[in-house]
Amino acid sequence: MGRTQARHRLLLALLGASALMVEPRVALSAPAGDDLAAGFTAPPNSAKPRVWWHWMSGNVSSEGARLDLDWMGRIGVGGVHAFSGGKLPEPIVVDKPIPFMSPEWRAIFRQAVTQARAADMEVGIAGSPGWSETGGPWVPPADAMKKYVWSETTVDGGATAPLALPAPPRASGGFQGAKTGKSPVEAYDDAAVFAYPTPPLEVALAAPRWSTQAGPATLAETVPGAPAEGLSLKLAPAQGETEAWLEARFPGAVPLGAVSLSVQFGAKVVIEAEAAPGVFKAVGEGVVEATSGPLAHGAPQQTIAFSPVSTQRLRLRFAPPPEDFQPPVAKVMGRPKQVSFALSRLTLQTGARINGFEAKAGFSPSVHEDGPPATIPAGSLIDPAKVVDLTGKLRPDGTLDWVPPKGRWTIVRLGWSLTGAVNAPAEPSATGLEVDKLDAAAVGRYLDHYLDLYQQASGDTLGSKGVQTLLTDSWEAGVQNWTPAMLAQFRARRGYDPTPWLPVLTGRMVQSADASERFLFDFRQTLKDLVVDNHYAVLSQALKSRGMGYYTEVQGDYPRAIVDGMTAKARADIPTAEFWYRPWSTGPGQPPLKADLEEAASAAHVYGKPLVAAEALTVAAMQDPWSFSPAMLKPVADEIFARGVNRILMHESHMQPLVDAKPGLGLFIFGQYFNRNETWAEQAGPWVSYLSRTSYMLQQGRFVADVAYFYGEERNLTELFRDRVNTDVPKGYAYDYINPEALLTLLSVKDGRLVTPSGMSYRVLFLPDTVQRLSLPALRKIRALVADGAVLVAKRPVGGLGMASPDSEVAKLADEIWGDGAPGRSLGQGRVYADLTSALAAEKVTPDVVFTDKAAAADLLTLHRRTADADIYFVSNQSTEPRILDAVFRVDGHAPELWRAETGRREVLGYEQTATGVRTRLDLAGHDAVFVVFDKPMREKAWTAPPRQASTLATLEGPWRVSFEARRGAPENAVFDKLISWPEATDPGIKYFSGVATYEKDVQIKRSWLKSSRRIELDLGEVKELASVSVNGKPVATAWRAPYRVDITDALKPGKNALTVAVVNLWPNRLIGDRQPGAKPVAFAPVSPYRADSPLLPSGLLGPVRLTGLLAAGPRP
Repeated sequence: MGRTQARHRLLLALLGASALMVEPRVALSAPAGDDLAAGFTAPPNSAKPRVWWHWMSGNVSSEGARLDLDWMGRIGVGGVHAFSGGKLPEPIVVDKPIPFMSPEWRAIFRQAVTQARAADMEVGIAGSPGWSETGGPWVPPADAMKKYVWSETTVDGGATAPLALPAPPRASGGFQGAKTGKSPVEAYDDAAVFAYPTPPLEVALAAPRWSTQAGPATLAETVPGAPAEGLSLKLAPAQGETEAWLEARFPGAVPLGAVSLSVQFGAKVVIEAEAAPGVFKAVGEGVVEATSGPLAHGAPQQTIAFSPVSTQRLRLRFAPPPEDFQPPVAKVMGRPKQVSFALSRLTLQTGARINGFEAKAGFSPSVHEDGPPATIPAGSLIDPAKVVDLTGKLRPDGTLDWVPPKGRWTIVRLGWSLTGAVNAPAEPSATGLEVDKLDAAAVGRYLDHYLDLYQQASGDTLGSKGVQTLLTDSWEAGVQNWTPAMLAQFRARRGYDPTPWLPVLTGRMVQSADASERFLFDFRQTLKDLVVDNHYAVLSQALKSRGMGYYTEVQGDYPRAIVDGMTAKARADIPTAEFWYRPWSTGPGQPPLKADLEEAASAAHVYGKPLVAAEALTVAAMQDPWSFSPAMLKPVADEIFARGVNRILMHESHMQPLVDAKPGLGLFIFGQYFNRNETWAEQAGPWVSYLSRTSYMLQQGRFVADVAYFYGEERNLTELFRDRVNTDVPKGYAYDYINPEALLTLLSVKDGRLVTPSGMSYRVLFLPDTVQRLSLPALRKIRALVADGAVLVAKRPVGGLGMASPDSEVAKLADEIWGDGAPGRSLGQGRVYADLTSALAAEKVTPDVVFTDKAAAADLLTLHRRTADADIYFVSNQSTEPRILDAVFRVDGHAPELWRAETGRREVLGYEQTATGVRTRLDLAGHDAVFVVFDKPMREKAWTAPPRQASTLATLEGPWRVSFEARRGAPENAVFDKLISWPEATDPGIKYFSGVATYEKDVQIKRSWLKSSRRIELDLGEVKELASVSVNGKPVATAWRAPYRVDITDALKPGKNALTVAVVNLWPNRLIGDRQPGAKPVAFAPVSPYRADSPLLPSGLLGPVRLTGLLAAGPRP
């Protein structure tokens, strides 16, 4: 395996003569020497994967729960996270459904907790019935998620008081009066009343005549006045065309400055104004995101602003949105064929509006970059000094005790109503309103009630003796942008009164476009802060008070919540991410989920939390459920590990309420179905052991990184990396993300390195090009870090963020930091660069890992952790092809060993100490993953490992005696004269067989083969899918991925040996067989997409089978 050749000494010249810079090992409470090896051989419970255990739609039973946990215990699972859900398409298979928290349900749950804890298994629960987010039927409307709503009244000065103000919409939904909430429950309260002189360009419009390419249209109700609610207009392109248009013709020229609309599946919209009779000129354009259906990620209404024009005719052209603007799910599901553009809202706006104000004000989780219209007439702006606070003059009957001064005035009545979000997917009796995430008291009341339910259900055992943890899944509760204390919280957190700026929340411009955008940034930042402080932090503290731990995901595959994901995850005991085997709603490579993994890992590293978890290997198995094996799942698991995760949360294991009905139930289309009814359930132990050993090693010590990657203050990581993988940091260097909070409160400088209280240490602070604006507090902290000795790599910001960071002040501070922009500019004890690669070279920071063959190393992922006694490198080959290549690890004076998590075996490696690290050779199979461990001092500067010599001792031909698992439709026994794939058999019982088939053969072993220095491997060739090997009745090992080789030396004897190979395939073949004409079903799969003509999967022992002799390398001196 590890071989070093003299000719590779030339590597030193290739790497240059940089001095080896190795961060010293630090004192950590981590296993050393033999303890590290012992934990690797037999990982503790903390390293074992947890399983998401779904109790769905009342399909639960006492015996099913017992058998599920028995199986999990047998294969080495470390715990379960119990989810109680419903509403997904699932047949009822029990005689009587047992609903959530019914007496029967509680009894079964108590039994499960007792059984799991007796087996030292962690028991966790979800944050709500279903899995997202925090809601239930006990949440009263006053405590539910809210959005702001408003009504407008225009009056002339001197109007007689009291003035009747129309009530804002109280509908449950996402915006104004749209009734789009999942709950019909309504509630409303007033928040503020204010007035301002109506800008001159804000005028009433006469109703236009509407037309499309198909002829006249009736749309008069959309203007003037409030947006139309429930508008349903479909614009169909002409035959053979992809575009459609809608035109408004007014009696005369009118001022227009924006169009606000909703389009069901989204559209690119070009706005044209008539410049001359019959001649149209484009005045604005924008992409409107989908507002309903699985592609919906846009605000419920979206405003496209343009420089105000005076025109008699305005035309809107609709085309399908561009690919790069579609949510990632469209790339997986396929976008609906766009035969029409369905409009549900449309308003023509006079005067100027803020482009996309709805998203910026919190009606959407993400904000797309844009700028104000090119020209903003003074007659469109509102003077903040003239905004009058009338809140105290609103009477209970909705009238206003105020006489407006001279002129025209716009009065806005601002209040809140419910978003209508409910917890999901839960049983109807367990479904209710999502709690207000911005209200700490409401969140506390919610959680107290919820935990009381589980305390009663588990027999008063919350904490170490019972339910130990709670997990909040990725946010699926939609957005909210109001809470009763919103204005007070804004004043406290932003330091100024928002009242003069409240017209901005209706899309108007106050003072200037720039000032309005700054207010919206501050408003949105307040929402972010409140979600962290009043939701995630409250949950964490409340759980601690009950002796429980807290996991949390946040954004997941797409920006879902108005919150910084890393800051929110840092409130959990175990920051958590998700990564799918087959993505549901991300593009190839899952860029946002890679960022999600690294975000969770960074939160753990920077904030000093030892564990990083991930919902792992989730599958969108729409057409091929039950078709996944450990060999298929492994490279994805390895990527999860390589991005910093050290605790696997297996998705998913549906409770199987029936004793012997297989494969049974799954979680709709969402797998991978990891349960006791899987064909390879009893062979899953080695796969689980692999995950446990890998997790154990990655839980040791501390992550090693060179780059602190500050991603800015505007966008979260899932949004930044929605469509691309982060390649900003050169290969060979690791990084942690740094969130704004960590920059301000955790980073300092020691001995020229950036450090955190958790013990993390970095050489460089890097800001990518996406960071173009900074707040003054962030910029001041960056200046202080550089002055103290940090190395900064960043380009000069173009301006500030928020009201408290004017561009002029930012420019002054930027002059101090960047000066004339010369590379390596000194500031205090630190230096400033613009390019990361150049900075690392100038600072003599060598790569942590260098592979000599860069092309072959393109598919390798690495991760480095350091303990007080060892450097531990995880190396994953993501390619299906083998890789043999030299690597230089940035380690000094320690010899490498190769540790294999699949088997628990350790091997010595040849090595050579160079000026830049220790060089060794790695021999990696396709999809291999290994640990290279440096835990023993070198006795000499170089050592060449003896080559491992392999030779074929025998090829095992047929016949093979084969017996088949009972009650699976196959004959009891068969003889295979040669090895075949089971679907090639003429016997339909074998052709469609799914399960375990046991191959038996007697093998003659020569005494000369059993030399003390020789190991004998059984090479099974190709296997579909797993193979458990026994020799002379002694179980040896299970081979679950290629190369399917098992060391059988210790079970052999000279002469005749009985060889047994138990091979298991996957369920689809049997499910396809059950669909054949006239077939009597063998399997129980009430929800199966397989058809009679679905393709059969290769199955069985395919070979060729050989005995291989290996001369093992001797021990290193």
